[in-house]
Amino acid sequence: MSRLAVFLALLLPATAVAQDAERGHQLAQRWCSGCHTIERSPAAARADGIPSFRAVAAMPNLSAERLRAAMNPTHGQMPDLSLSKRDQDDLAAYILGLRQN
Repeated sequence: MSRLAVFLALLLPATAVAQDAERGHQLAQRWCSGCHTIERSPAAARADGIPSFRAVAAMPNLSAERLRAAMNPTHGQMPDLSLSKRDQDDLAAYILGLRQN
């Protein structure tokens, strides 16, 4: 395999993740922004105690699996948005992308 092919193969997954996170941001604007602050700042929770996405991203031991579980309609605290697995994956990619390094 040529070096260019290897480089492109390594680049494609990163590009796909970036696109998924962007789609996740669009989904967050549509479905989540009524209750959560979804943008990178401010990091503080709202006065009603609902955490911002940035605060969620900063939670210890947070993973995409835990985020998907929280999006599950049986979670109880969130409305049933009937999110597909892809929607959940994209939202998780966006939220995890808000982590401070």
